[in-house]
Amino acid sequence: MNLFAKIFLIILSIYFVLPAQDCHNTLKIISDISEVNIFINDSLISTSGKLELELEDGSYSITAVENSEKWNPITFNDTLVLSGCETRIVNYNFTSGILLETIPSDVYVYSDETLIGFTPLKVPKNIQELKLSKPGYIEKKILLEDNSIQIVKLDFNGKIKSEPFVNTTLFKVLTGSAIALGAVTAYFKLKADDKFDEYRFSGNKKFLDETNKYDTISGISLALFQINFGYIIYRFLAE
Repeated sequence: MNLFAKIFLIILSIYFVLPAQDCHNTLKIISDISEVNIFINDSLISTSGKLELELEDGSYSITAVENSEKWNPITFNDTLVLSGCETRIVNYNFTSGILLETIPSDVYVYSDETLIGFTPLKVPKNIQELKLSKPGYIEKKILLEDNSIQIVKLDFNGKIKSEPFVNTTLFKVLTGSAIALGAVTAYFKLKADDKFDEYRFSGNKKFLDETNKYDTISGISLALFQINFGYIIYRFLAE
């Protein structure tokens, strides 16, 4: 092979190899809301509803989460395999979905064993299978249909189960009162300690009487707190 042919082959190989090395895949993510947390391989990449970036060949896990203060924000999960300098466009529609209604209402709605809300509930179209549950009714699994509204009726099982204690108003009242009683106990115990210090410093019996008074109040509130907290523990164990 002459020198000219060798030079030609070298130039030809550089021409084909260099573009391949510089080539990247392009991923474009577009959503219909402006504030979205976008994670790629569990790393937060963007908080905007639009994203464009270059990626090497490989498999990528993508999670798009509605950036809101709701306790159950809408979430999309995808796995993409990119190769060959391709351009991939992914659209996430957070505002569109299926309105799920049930008879009766206030039914627990689960997706992959995770509670996502209570009916009536707007469910993202990327979710296909749901589990519906309500005390006193037979649990049901459903597949979402391609409709704007889906109504599902649950069958009564003939017996009404009591609502979980943690969901009752009584639990909230007991929890709030326990916090209040704990604060009262601590407050009057500190007051008693202060008055006792004044008694030791001055010898004035008035401060000793006040110490005993505050200790009595603190002791009563502590006893009530223990009864309150003990009943909460009992109800949890009883379930």
